Order: sequence, then structure tokens, then C-alpha cells
Amino acid sequence: MNLSRNFFVMMIIALILSAPLSLQAQAQESGEVKKELKELKQMMKQMQNRIEELEEKNEKLEKQAQQRPSQETIIVEEETDLTIIEAKPAQASQGFIGNALNAFNPQISVIGTFAAAYYSQDEPFVFAEADPENTGVNVQEVEVGFQGVVDSFFRFDMFLSFSTEGVELEEAYGTTLFSLPLNSQFRVGRARAKFGRINQQHRHNQNFVTLPLPAAQFLGEHLNPTSIEANFLVPLPWYLELSASGGSPDVEVPTFARDEDANDLGRLLYVFHMANFFELSESFGVNLGGSFATGVNGTAPGERSNLYGIDLYAKYRPLKNNPYQEIMLQSEFMYLDAQTPEETLENWGWYAELVYRFAKRWNSGFRFGIIDTNTPVTEEPEEGDGDALGIFNVARTGEGEEEEGMLGLLGRTYRISPMVTFRPSEFSQIRVQYDYLNQDFAENQHAVFLQFQYAIGAHGAHPF
Repeated sequence: MNLSRNFFVMMIIALILSAPLSLQAQAQESGEVKKELKELKQMMKQMQNRIEELEEKNEKLEKQAQQRPSQETIIVEEETDLTIIEAKPAQASQGFIGNALNAFNPQISVIGTFAAAYYSQDEPFVFAEADPENTGVNVQEVEVGFQGVVDSFFRFDMFLSFSTEGVELEEAYGTTLFSLPLNSQFRVGRARAKFGRINQQHRHNQNFVTLPLPAAQFLGEHLNPTSIEANFLVPLPWYLELSASGGSPDVEVPTFARDEDANDLGRLLYVFHMANFFELSESFGVNLGGSFATGVNGTAPGERSNLYGIDLYAKYRPLKNNPYQEIMLQSEFMYLDAQTPEETLENWGWYAELVYRFAKRWNSGFRFGIIDTNTPVTEEPEEGDGDALGIFNVARTGEGEEEEGMLGLLGRTYRISPMVTFRPSEFSQIRVQYDYLNQDFAENQHAVFLQFQYAIGAHGAHPF
């Protein structure tokens, strides 16, 4: 009896003593919970602030994108069916293995351009290097391209041009991919200079068999100096790109030459270009540009040439009713101011070409081009008169033979060229073209061309 009573008393005492301890533990646990809730609330507040900052940045980027179309957007507009075809294997090759293989295998393309030609003259006059040279079948150009991303900082593009005359390193340049101030991007190496439009287009991408007269007259086959080129995308409501480059014309052209003996930055070739793109509607876009190039011309030490250019490109493609119909207008005007030991030359020229794509695989076009050197044709001197002609004069013999001056032809010349093109796919095309050439120092010339073009390998979209 006493034992049960003592046990009962001890239990009561234990309960009385343990009650404060339990209340203390509960209070401590409640404090920790409150502390965790407070920290959680702070974290949620920080996350909310971060989300609001990201939403503000996203809205700003969307507004900037709507105000001015980016360069990538413009390139997409010019994408052809070939680009779509290329996109499928590119998507399929995504992943670690595909990326690893692509890192060691650049995109390779081979494009061959051949032309059967008929000239009304036995020794026809040809303006550009890759124009068909005479009656018969001519190899205009076989272009081999290697393109790929070097790393996260650069990509590299190289194009070799094969012809019966040999091999030319047409382009080989690296382009920056990393972010730079002022929306800028740099190209270093040999590249087609950003002067006008036709000089930036490779042969296989041009709309006619022959090169426009002003381009051949002032720039030769192409102006591709080895230089450093900077491009700036100006933050305006429309697309405005400014480009500037400085280098040396390693491949001599009619207007510019490399000064081998000069050790002077002032004797390098400098090219400046401005491109404006206006999207007037979903179906109609206009690109308007201006160019200026200055450099030595090789006639004498320090003698310079200044070449000015204006280019226009407009494209209309109704996207809703018939996406295969489109109209393109391309035109350029060039003015040359060249110093020579004898005189200052002031020559000009312009061309305009209109191309109408009336079906999925068919298009037709018409081009008119003219050049005027504003210099009279002189007669061939009699024997014993010495070098009375000089390097910029043209000699015309009794048979109508002529000699080309270092800075091009003399007198006025114009050419009319209609053409029709059939493209079975994006990898081949057949083109028929007629040329009527009117020259004031030689007999007029007629020519008919049948051009074939084949492309294998990857080949990306071209700029607008």
C-alpha cells in the first residue's frame, strides 16, 4: 500500500517538473519555425524582384526588335528553299555527337558555272574576268567554299575561285561572334569589300551571265582587299549599318592598285559603306546604300582614285496570294575621280536590272548598263611619234582594233541584256541571255549565252 502511494507521489512530482521543460522546447521550436518563415519570405521577395527585372528587360528587347529589324531577320527574308532543306539535317544532327562532328567538319560547298556563248565578232570584247571569253563553251567559275564556326568567339569563311586562268583566293576572313560595344562586328582577312551591292554578290548569286558594265569598269571582277573591316548597327527605328575598312588591294582592279614601295597608312585602300533598310510592308522592302572608296591607283607614286557609289535594291513578294511570285529591282551608280600624271579623269556609269519571278522555277529579267569615260578616242600615232598616246588613251587602227588603258575603256558604251532562267531546284539552274553591246569606238556586238550552274554541298542564305 505504501509502495503504491509512493509511486503515485513520484509520478505527480515528475509531471510537475517536466511541464516547464516541454513548454520551453515548444517555444524554442516555434521560434525556429518563425525564423525559417521569415527567411522564406525574404527569398520569395528577392525572387519576385528578380522576375520583375527580367520582365522589364524582356519588354525592352521586344520593343527594340520591333523598332529595327535585326540583320538576322533580314537574312531570313532572303532564305531560299535550299536553306530550308539544309535546316532539316542540321536539326537532326543536334546533340553532343552531332555538335562534336560539326566542330571538326566545316560546311563545304562546290558550285560550278559554265556558259556556252555565241559572239557576232571573231574577237569579242569582254569586260569582266569571269564573263564568257569567246564563242564556244566557257568555264566561268568553279567556286569551292569552306565555312564553319571556329569557337564561341569567331567563325571563318573561305572561298576559292577556280578558272582556266588558275586559282584565286577570293575570300578568307574571320568574323567576330562575341558581344562588342556599339552593336559592332569585325571581319579580318580578304573579303569582298562592302561597296555597293554587286561587289558583295558571288558570281553564282548574280542575276545575269555577264557582270554589269559599271562594276566591271570600276571594280573589275570584284574588289576584295585584305583588310580589317568594322560594322556598326546604329540604334535607330530603321535598320542602319555603317561599315569602314582599311587594307590593301592585293588583287589589282582597274581603279585601285597596291603601292608596293609605300610605307604610309595614307596610301592604303579605305572603303566606307552605309546601308539603310526600310520595311514598307510585309511584302515590300527597300535597301538604300551609299559607298566611298579611296586609294592609290598605281599610275604614279601617290596618285589616288576616289570612287563614289549609290545603290538601290527593292523587293516585292506577296506572301498570301502567290508566294512564288516576286519582283526585284537592283541599281547602282558609280562616279570615279582619278588623278593621273597627265590629267584628272572623271568617269561615271550606272546600271539597273529588273527581275520578275513568275513561277516557282522560272524568272525573267532585263538589264541596262552604261559607262561614260568622258574622254575622246584618239587616233593611233604614226610610226616614230613615240609614246604619244600615254597609258590612258585608246588607239584605234584602221581595222577597228583598240587598246585598253590602265583605268579602263574610253568613250561611251552601253549594253542591253534580257534573260530567262529555269531552276529545276535550288541546286541547279539553266539561263538564256542575249547581249547587245553598243560602243562608240568599235563595231557593235551581239552575243547569246546558255549558262549552266550546279551546286553541291551546303550553302547558306545570302544577305538581303
